[in-house]
Amino acid sequence: MKNLIPVTLLSLLLGCVLTLPTYGQKYLILQKGGNQKSRITYHEGDLIRYQPKDLNFFIDDQILEIKPDYLILRENIIRPENIAIVDVRYSDERNQTIKNLSTLTAAAGLLLFTAETINSIYQEGSLSYSTGGIVISSSLFVGSFVLSKLKRKYFKNEGRNKIQIIHLEFEN
Repeated sequence: MKNLIPVTLLSLLLGCVLTLPTYGQKYLILQKGGNQKSRITYHEGDLIRYQPKDLNFFIDDQILEIKPDYLILRENIIRPENIAIVDVRYSDERNQTIKNLSTLTAAAGLLLFTAETINSIYQEGSLSYSTGGIVISSSLFVGSFVLSKLKRKYFKNEGRNKIQIIHLEFEN
């Protein structure tokens, strides 16, 4: 009798789990070649800024639903082949890393310049800067500027760059 209770509870739990609806994975990927590290994904509900092949301006829209062959957007229905360029400035994770690195580099340059100023006032009583301190802090500022310009802005749907829909649905 004691062994019957855990078996009954386990079968009841298994029956409940099997009757739950299963959901598939549906997302849009922007990928260069076979490199999965450079993949950018969009899910249903995400905002996307794109330029269709027949227009010369960008359209901001929200992905409402992802079908196997096309995207249903808030104001448009479009196939991935008809998208010429996608603006990835705010959706590419690497851009956030580059922004953080450039901010840290600029902060290091500012910190060095501030320490050089405070140190000269404290030790000499007047404002003077060493050549090494000026060169290092200015090179940190320039490095920060150069890093900030390395951000990826656009994903062009040409060559090895592919826009694909992944649509996996599981049925009971």
